[in-house]
Amino acid sequence: MEVEDIRIFMAVAEYGSVSLAADKLGYVQPNVTARIRSLERKIGHPLFHRHRRGMTLNVEGRKLLTYGEQMMRLMDEIHKAFQDERNLVGSLCIGLVETVVGFPEIISSYHNKYKNVDISLESGVSTQLIEKVLKFQLDGAFVAEPVNVSMLDQIPAFDEEIVLVCSANANENGKKQIQSARELLHLPFILFNEGCQYRERLQQWLKEEQIVSPKIMEFATLETIMGTVVSGLGVTLIARSLAERYEREGLVQLFSIPEPYRNLRIVYVRRSDSYLGVTEREFIKIISEVREGKNQRTN
Repeated sequence: MEVEDIRIFMAVAEYGSVSLAADKLGYVQPNVTARIRSLERKIGHPLFHRHRRGMTLNVEGRKLLTYGEQMMRLMDEIHKAFQDERNLVGSLCIGLVETVVGFPEIISSYHNKYKNVDISLESGVSTQLIEKVLKFQLDGAFVAEPVNVSMLDQIPAFDEEIVLVCSANANENGKKQIQSARELLHLPFILFNEGCQYRERLQQWLKEEQIVSPKIMEFATLETIMGTVVSGLGVTLIARSLAERYEREGLVQLFSIPEPYRNLRIVYVRRSDSYLGVTEREFIKIISEVREGKNQRTN
C-alpha cells in the first residue's frame, strides 16, 4: 500500500467525486479510478458507495479514513523534522480569539524572519479553537485562560486588563454622571457568542451581584460590538487595550471591574503529543520574545 494511494483515497472521500479529486490532484480521471480500485483490492473491501451523484464512504472507507488522517499527519511531521532551520518553508494554521491585541506584532516578526512560511488564520471563541486544536485542524491557537485540558501545552502570550465599556454619552437615568461599572449592570450586554472568556467573566460577576437573566445581544465581530456600544444600545466587557482607541476619540467611557474578574491571560495552546516542528518552534520562540519585550516596556 503506497502513501500516494491513501492521499488519492482521501481526496475522493473529501470531494465525493473521482473527477473532482483528479482535478484537484492534477491526475487524469482513469488514473484515480484505477488507484482506488487497486487500493480496494489490497484492503479486501469496497471503500465507497457508488451512486449517480458521486461516491460516499462506506463503513470500511470511514475506518480507512481515520488511519489515513493519522498517516498524513505523520508524513507532515517527518517533513517538519528534517527542515533546514536556516531556510524554513511550509505552513502554520493558527487560531486566535478576535481580541488578541499583540498578534500583529508576532506575525510581523515571524514573517520578516521566515518569509517562506505561509500562515493561515482562523478566528473564533476559545472553546471552538481548543476543539479544533484537539482535532488536529489547527496547529495551535491563542485562547483565553483557564484552559483545563491536559492534552494541551500552554505558552503564556499576553496579559490583559478587562474593563466595562459604555457609550461616552451614557448617563444614569439621563441625569447623573456614571461613576462606577456597577451602575451599568442593568443595561443590555453586547457580547461575543458562548465560549468567550470575557462573557464567562461577566457571568461570574453578575452572579456575585445577584443579577439574573441579563439582556444579552450576541455579535460575531469586535467592530460590530464596539459600534453597537458607541451607539448607546448597551455595554460590553473587553480588553482595555482594545477599547482605548475609542476612548481617545471620545466615543466611549471605560470602567474598572472588580479584581477577581479584571485580569485575563491569553495563552498559545497546542497538542502536547504532536510533533513540534521547526516552523512552529520558531513561532513559539517569537511569542516569548514579544511577550518579554512588552513586559520590559511596561516596567
